[in-house]
Amino acid sequence: MIIMKRVLHTPEGVRDIYNIECGKKMALEKHLKKIFHTYGYHDIQPPTFEYFDVFRKEIGTIPSKDLYKFFDKDGNTLALRPDITPSIARVAATLFKDETLPVRLCYTGNTFINHSNYQGRLRETTQMGAELMGDSSVEADAEMLALVIESLLTIGLKEFQLSVGNVDFFQSLIEDACLDEDAEERVRELINNRNFFGVEEFLDSIQVKRSSKEAFAALNDLVGGVSILSQAKNIAPNSKGVKAVRRLEKIYDTLKLYGVEKLITFDLSMSGK
Repeated sequence: MIIMKRVLHTPEGVRDIYNIECGKKMALEKHLKKIFHTYGYHDIQPPTFEYFDVFRKEIGTIPSKDLYKFFDKDGNTLALRPDITPSIARVAATLFKDETLPVRLCYTGNTFINHSNYQGRLRETTQMGAELMGDSSVEADAEMLALVIESLLTIGLKEFQLSVGNVDFFQSLIEDACLDEDAEERVRELINNRNFFGVEEFLDSIQVKRSSKEAFAALNDLVGGVSILSQAKNIAPNSKGVKAVRRLEKIYDTLKLYGVEKLITFDLSMSGK
């Protein structure tokens, strides 16, 4: 005779949400969804799992080894979504390919990451988001930033700043310094850790020209209000860098129309990775 042992607790990394906490969570989701709809975003519910190919490349800092993977009856590899954005990208490339652009979609759903080192992090979390596709304009950038700010204000946050950068500015410094792939990755890592002394030492070790070293060193001070954008233009090494700063200036001017420009901080050291 087989005796089944009664399971009285959840697996590590997941939890029950109930009573007051559940009510608060659902209320927050309701308020945020209302903001999304006000901005013209339409609901979409992609599946909880997809073919592994949708997530096979690393998504942000999520390696493929941290995905929950399994097989269907035909032997195809499937994965629980670690992030909803790749699913939206798949939808846009298939169901919405003939739609009039831009397309605005919003979603709420649970995501799953099998953290290698658990350390108290949840492996199942709820993610809400909005995606604006098919519009690369300054106005689209400003719309998304305003949406984020209004969402944070709606859920009760008051004292915060949204950091905004332009990866093209950082890339213009990389290109001007003629860094190879390995050197670029090292510089990105050091700057992401705000280790500008380490950046200086590393650039000295590979004999990068003086003007490039000075430009990278200046990134440490290019964090703040709109006034830093004029400083950024002065150190931009080429037209790509100048255009990146001018785009930020235009975004700022557009955000004034939303009345949220005081909640924006510019950070020209953002590398996009």
